[in-house]
Amino acid sequence: RPPTLGPASAAMAGYNMAGAPAQQLMGGSSVSLEDAFGSRDALLVKQTARGCLQECMGCEARSEYKISAMDFGYLNSGGWLKEGAMTQQDEMYALEESSFFMRCCWRDGRAMEINVTQGAEEGGPEIVTYEKPCGCPLNMPIPTDDGSNIYCPCCCMLPELTTTKDGAEISKSKYLCDLYCCVSKFSYEEEGGEVYILKPDTCCGGCLPACHCKRQISVPYYFHDPATGERITDGEDDDEKQPQIRKVWAGLKKECCTTADTFAVFFPRGTDVRRKAGILGLTFLLDFT
Repeated sequence: RPPTLGPASAAMAGYNMAGAPAQQLMGGSSVSLEDAFGSRDALLVKQTARGCLQECMGCEARSEYKISAMDFGYLNSGGWLKEGAMTQQDEMYALEESSFFMRCCWRDGRAMEINVTQGAEEGGPEIVTYEKPCGCPLNMPIPTDDGSNIYCPCCCMLPELTTTKDGAEISKSKYLCDLYCCVSKFSYEEEGGEVYILKPDTCCGGCLPACHCKRQISVPYYFHDPATGERITDGEDDDEKQPQIRKVWAGLKKECCTTADTFAVFFPRGTDVRRKAGILGLTFLLDFT
């Protein structure tokens, strides 16, 4: 004969039975872009050290990111984060979906999908999806008269990433190929038109990224108007306060013992939530290339 439940136990059993379906519905629901990005002027995108043992065996692991709020107040000169920036509560979670064959045999050019969900861990409500087709990150040797080679990137299958929400395309981010192959540049597009060109400052006639002193540990990528080529400054004279995407120092342990990167993303003033979601995808593309 099965035991009889008391009032308290019966109430608890009823709570568990009713609560389980509610959690399943929550995991399968979708969060609006307004709820996810509306109050954010900047983001801190933190790649984790997921799969480090797998990478030691020679196979690229799936990339995992945790995303929290960011502010210029947490950024020191040169890309050094102030105390407290890395310990802020994570609000979004992103995980790459790709095949083992792709990660093992075509690591840098692999096709993938990145799903961003709400919360600090996997399984939260979906926010936005990013899709990257297969690319061809190879260099072509061009012989010269003196017998040496000049290596140029292949411009046939450049990295590209598409941002989608509920199956509808929001934006596209593309790697740009031009004569200055030592300077990486990206195009951000909406509805087939260029909105931003993302690139660093350059020197030597545009051939090389500009070198800055003052303990700078990374190269900031600034937003530029595609029509005029002018940098978008939001009225700020200080380079450190202008809209940008930059890799930041995430601590000695993470930087020296892993290949995981951390990016500070500062949106241009007046950016709407759809464009903020697209710029987050642009950050992922910057990391993968």
